[in-house]
Amino acid sequence: MTTRWDFSGLWAGETVAVLGGGPSMNRALADSVRQYRRICARTAFRFAPDADMLVTLDGPQDAEFWRESMDFGGIRVIGFECDEDAVFLPIAHERVTLGEGHGVELRNNGLVAIRVAAMMGAAKILLLGFDRGLYDARGNNVEIGFLGLEEATDAIIADLRARGVEVERT
Repeated sequence: MTTRWDFSGLWAGETVAVLGGGPSMNRALADSVRQYRRICARTAFRFAPDADMLVTLDGPQDAEFWRESMDFGGIRVIGFECDEDAVFLPIAHERVTLGEGHGVELRNNGLVAIRVAAMMGAAKILLLGFDRGLYDARGNNVEIGFLGLEEATDAIIADLRARGVEVERT
């Protein structure tokens, strides 16, 4: 059963690596930041089963994912209340303007993981597995269907930097 949890500031001043699900993510990359707190966006936990946290927006309808992640030893965070063994964190959609009069709202595991790292109080956030070049000229990954994901990632990075958080995207 999900439980609401306020973990704001628990990693205040620390460096946090957020592991995304892009094709560059692998075990060696995940291990290269093992000295820091690590948050896995959804399936990135496969490369860092000993990470501190797993963030997912996918619910019980994805039974295979939940079975596979059941042995994950860190904190499991989910974006809605359900019967899974995880903590619940209500996260709003990211709103992105793609052009005059054209905006989108989206929720994405990686974007939420970045927001969670900031909420935890990270002074520095390292983004690994957040690969550019997977999207067409409009920022749309046909396979995934996240129009605006590149713009949303850039906007979050700009927002965090404006608030004094150092962000590195490798």
